[in-house]
Amino acid sequence: MELERIDAVAKDSKAFTDKQTKASLYKTVWRWHFYAGIFFAPLIIFLSITGGIYLFKPQIENYMYHDLYYVQQGQHKISSTEQIHEVKKNYPHAKITGFTPSFAPDRSSEVEIMVNGESISVFVNPYNGDIIGKLNENARFMAWVKDLHNGELWGGTIGNWLVELSACWFIILIITGVYLWWPRNRKSLFGTLIPRINLSKRNRTFWRDMHAVTAIWLSLFIVVQLFSGLMWSGVWGSMAHRIVDPISGNPEGDQPWEKYAFPKSTIPTKEIADVPWAAENLPVPESSPKGMKTISVDKVMQIAEKTTSNRDMELHFLMEKPVYIRSF
Repeated sequence: MELERIDAVAKDSKAFTDKQTKASLYKTVWRWHFYAGIFFAPLIIFLSITGGIYLFKPQIENYMYHDLYYVQQGQHKISSTEQIHEVKKNYPHAKITGFTPSFAPDRSSEVEIMVNGESISVFVNPYNGDIIGKLNENARFMAWVKDLHNGELWGGTIGNWLVELSACWFIILIITGVYLWWPRNRKSLFGTLIPRINLSKRNRTFWRDMHAVTAIWLSLFIVVQLFSGLMWSGVWGSMAHRIVDPISGNPEGDQPWEKYAFPKSTIPTKEIADVPWAAENLPVPESSPKGMKTISVDKVMQIAEKTTSNRDMELHFLMEKPVYIRSF
């Protein structure tokens, strides 16, 4: 009997210790969740607002730069070569770096030039070649919003690191939040997957359910969004590129000797165009004029139009020589 009592006391003691350990772990996780939210919530809200604004870039810029983007429809458009020539006449010392043709009857053409180290977009009336106006790429409203979002405008490299740190801590917030939400002994859907809403009595349970249940439904989407955003960050992005670049590589063909048929430049593609993330750090293909015949911009566009049925096409240059065509 004495041994049985001692064994029972030991079991009770172990159960009590396990309960205390779980309670202590719960409190620790709760503190991490709470303080992480307090410190990083303001920055996370700020990133959500600026990121949400950037999603509507086409709509906002169409409204803000309406006078530059739109023209009165005419009868016949002049050639792309003539449009670029008009820009050269107005900016004789500029280097042509890109050209976006008019893709609608009422849209202007856009010629990108480099002047004194600054990237400027010159908008041209495609029907008569008149210069409508110009816009410094760094002065665009959305360029300002983008720099706000990535932290470079208000903190430079340190600001970018803070943005990346807040995204990482957001992931920790989600992990700790899932641990706190976990139903354990609760079997009811209410309070677990469905919030207990009592409009006449908004007590602590009401706000707890609104926070926890809503977050658990959105957590998967938030994690995907965070990881996709981290691909553009300084630390995570660099590590990801080191993994992806050897896989994606350059279009060098299947045979080892074919790589010599694809000349390379030292300029990363992201410096001259908006391209998919995996291609941002790839060097821009650079054609060699040796033994080759040059063709006009209009001829290049005709060839591109045969390979795509999409409405928009963008032709980019490197040192005033065409390097690639992007259609979308």
